[in-house]
Amino acid sequence: MAPKSKKLKGKGSTKCDGDQWVCITPESSLDSIDGCPDPTFVKLRHPKTENGAMFLFSSDGTGVYEVMRFKRDFGSWFINDSIQQDGSLEVITPVDPVFLALPYLVKSNQERNKFMTLDQIVLDDDYPQCIKLLHCSGMSDIERVAEVKGSGDVRAFRYDKSKTLDWLRDKVQQTAARLGQTDIHVTSGAQSTTFVRSSKEQGATGEDYQRYAAGLVSDYLSPDLSKQMFDHIGIKEVSEKVAKVIENGAEPPMKKARISSDAKTEPEEDYSKAFTGSNDTKKEKNGKMTAAQKALSKVDKKGMKSISSFFSPKPKK
Repeated sequence: MAPKSKKLKGKGSTKCDGDQWVCITPESSLDSIDGCPDPTFVKLRHPKTENGAMFLFSSDGTGVYEVMRFKRDFGSWFINDSIQQDGSLEVITPVDPVFLALPYLVKSNQERNKFMTLDQIVLDDDYPQCIKLLHCSGMSDIERVAEVKGSGDVRAFRYDKSKTLDWLRDKVQQTAARLGQTDIHVTSGAQSTTFVRSSKEQGATGEDYQRYAAGLVSDYLSPDLSKQMFDHIGIKEVSEKVAKVIENGAEPPMKKARISSDAKTEPEEDYSKAFTGSNDTKKEKNGKMTAAQKALSKVDKKGMKSISSFFSPKPKK
């Protein structure tokens, strides 16, 4: 369903409409269902960073959406006859609940390595609302990342690395196929976070789409699982970059160091020599002058200053 702009109650106030946000979200995320509570904003543990992030559960609790805020330093919204002081924009997009439950499954396997029910696995004292994930319709795919014992309402699960990597590979392939259909420009690299519409003349290959898709999927994986996924798919170039970041545990160095305030600002070489003919390096190396050098040598240089003279300190009077 095409996203549609809607207003949600939240922080930021106007005199006329009360507290509100400006959002772009699928209409289905805000539909109210008779006998069900209103859509609910909750904080859950993000699977990549393990920090708290905002999510939205639909009215019937079967859908979960990620809430991303794009905030500008300066900006406001004009809403009817009022002004919304907070100029930020909330973008709400559906997310597969299996991504959010997967870290709990991995942790349970590392600590206990035994079959457990989902309500025993998906537990978090810091983010107790994670229990809502068990009611999402997409949780039926949990079988694709875990071994299962039992049947009916009583089933136990245990993390399965091999099944998880195959599931992630399928996710990447599906995403890459979708990117190809929408003709999105991905040749600038998988690390780019901004989609740019492009014609097919850009020459994007299937590998380009796959690499970009892998980067998108990795945004919902831990660094270790992300590396395993890249290795499993066979994208060596990206995999090596991810491994290096994990090993160093730091941001990549800046491309160019800043110049310190006490650094010398005077040129170390006199570039004017190439034009004055006083020390022609080409003439010394080649034994003959170029046509341009010959023309310059015939110019009357009386009264001319060399370029270096403009950078020299002025003599004290």
